[in-house]
Amino acid sequence: DMQRTYLGKRGAIAGGSAYFFLHYAVMVAYIAQGGANMGVALDALGLNAFSYVNGLDQALFTALVGGTIYFAKPGMMVKLNNILVVGVLASFFGLVGIGAQTIDIGALLAPENQDPTNVVNTFPIIFLSLVYHNVVPTVVTQLEGDATKIRTAIVTGSFVPFLMYLGWNAVILGNALSNPSVAGDILSGQLDPISLLQNGSTGDQILSQLVNVFSELAVITSLIGFVYGIQDGLRDVFSIAKDSPEDVKWKPAIFGATLMPPLLLSAYNPDIFLTALDYGGAFGVSTLFLVLPPLMVWKMRYEDTEKKVATLPLMPGGKISLASLWKAAGTLIIEQGAEKIGLLAWIHEQWVAITT
Repeated sequence: DMQRTYLGKRGAIAGGSAYFFLHYAVMVAYIAQGGANMGVALDALGLNAFSYVNGLDQALFTALVGGTIYFAKPGMMVKLNNILVVGVLASFFGLVGIGAQTIDIGALLAPENQDPTNVVNTFPIIFLSLVYHNVVPTVVTQLEGDATKIRTAIVTGSFVPFLMYLGWNAVILGNALSNPSVAGDILSGQLDPISLLQNGSTGDQILSQLVNVFSELAVITSLIGFVYGIQDGLRDVFSIAKDSPEDVKWKPAIFGATLMPPLLLSAYNPDIFLTALDYGGAFGVSTLFLVLPPLMVWKMRYEDTEKKVATLPLMPGGKISLASLWKAAGTLIIEQGAEKIGLLAWIHEQWVAITT
């Protein structure tokens, strides 16, 4: 609605497309990883007799989580989700506390283990991991438009998970790189350091179990929110009021449209986790949260002369700040798109052929 108001029909189509692309891409990743984690747990218990069936773990995971969401009442889901979040935090601080004792600081900071040329390629994952923009309207409403409180909430609320994100990466990479025989495969992207720790290859079984528990609970709690998000989006597209008789009638179809596409993709390629997140961050997050919002603010501030802006801007810099945001994001989208279709590699090959 906001995009349609300020950017017209094309803006609404771009925003809606980015919304569904992002949510479905992330759900593909969550179902793929959640199924893989469930497979590891079933293997450890000796219950995964059909592990050779491609995509079965993902189907079991989707049936378990999706069935719970479908049949449980909203109040029950809130309580269950809160319990799972407590489990996420407990397992996170447990694995950081234990894993910090065995970090190989030397390997983590060694110059040969750094690759600045890949920094740009990490932006999509970083965007996706640290994006919080979808809760800003809720924060603004709850804090009654108080600019100081809103700024404090956003800065503090994003800084704390940023520190947690750094701690998670330090523990995972610091422990995985402690094994010189696999360090090269990790740095080249051929070996997933999380899988290495999940399988107990570092020798610390407690750390391995905590990584498994944290990963699974984090995926489940995130998936719950995305399932509700896509359902609300589909209701909006088809003009179905929530909890109306029409909503009850179409509930199975909406639920199927929410879960079946990502399940089929993740079952077809259970190793799609990182690729799905990469695409979601590069194109979904960049469009939805870095390109469109600055354009809407620009339209409201500088082009809509009939309406007066009632509040002062929270972000200094005016036109320079706004233009920098969407232009930087647009550049990233073009660069990542060119890389993923092989255009950059082709240009490099042609350049090498010309210069040699």
